[in-house]
Amino acid sequence: MITELEQKKLKALFRSHYTEEVLKILSERKIYNRNGKPHNAKYIRMVFQGVRQNPNIESAIWQVATNKKQKLELQKSLKQKIFNSKS
Repeated sequence: MITELEQKKLKALFRSHYTEEVLKILSERKIYNRNGKPHNAKYIRMVFQGVRQNPNIESAIWQVATNKKQKLELQKSLKQKIFNSKS
């Protein structure tokens, strides 16, 4: 279960539109709801907010967070490289 503190930090990291990325990961992993259909964005938000529990969706949320963090670190590194290089 994602705690309140984790939710706040994840919200700051994601800013918005994280559900599409979570849905993509779930689809790649072939993880569906009990009816054999893809989960919907509303259910993913409910898991994120702690209303529902689903370890597969939580795992996908953490994967999105990891990907986002790595992307931000790469961008920061590239900026530093550009601005610290001598022309």
